[in-house]
Amino acid sequence: MTAAEAGPATTAGNALVAGGAVVVAGSSVVLVCLTVKAALNGMQTPIDIADTFYGTHFGDLQGWFQGCYAPKATVAPGESTPTFDVKPASEPHALPTPRRSPEAHEGGDKKSWGRIYATYTKYNPQTGRYYSGRTSMVVDLNKPLRPQAVAAINARDSNHHIDENDELEVSGFRPALLDQFDVGTSIGYENRYSDVAYWRIRGREQQLIDSLGGAQSDTHPPYRTENVQRGVAKDNPLGRLFHDAATKQWGQLHPYTGT
Repeated sequence: MTAAEAGPATTAGNALVAGGAVVVAGSSVVLVCLTVKAALNGMQTPIDIADTFYGTHFGDLQGWFQGCYAPKATVAPGESTPTFDVKPASEPHALPTPRRSPEAHEGGDKKSWGRIYATYTKYNPQTGRYYSGRTSMVVDLNKPLRPQAVAAINARDSNHHIDENDELEVSGFRPALLDQFDVGTSIGYENRYSDVAYWRIRGREQQLIDSLGGAQSDTHPPYRTENVQRGVAKDNPLGRLFHDAATKQWGQLHPYTGT
């Protein structure tokens, strides 16, 4: 490493340590991991997104020392929600749906590509219960979004019994139906945490499960849904953010059930 490279690295390291201390104080190991990885890559961290969403300043270390915070979000005239300037953040995770790569489409403009996130339900007439889920897919932002959201749901529906180990063990489900969808700019699924749309759809999925009777892991027989597990773990450090983001976008289907 050259002297020129060492300077920025040292600064980023110092900021990372300070930011990590703030997160550790909140006893959130997962959030620490996400924040550390994003900070090392020079990307916006979950703390930065949370600051933008809630109007807090946990990520503004300089503001903490100076007592003067920089604005985190702006609201355009006639809009009820903040306008976010979000950079990619990453966390490795397997993509549950087929990938669509902009590079695979000759002549395609990368700027026209984004990622659509959607929630859906599947009804089982044999049990009288619903399964709720979510999926995502790379889409062309210049084309109508709803048909692409439906296509994402159909793609997910086609491989449900292929990649699920403990869900949908009972046959007889009807086709998946679109519930809600939102669009982000993260083409790579590993960068989904940079999309507020992803936060919203995570919260929506859990509220959908709860509104239909709750996951089997949260209830006792006779079960009221086909979801064996929760969409968002009770102790997920971002659970409240997911819930609030979904509520702000679509209204609250069910009160928060996390811890």
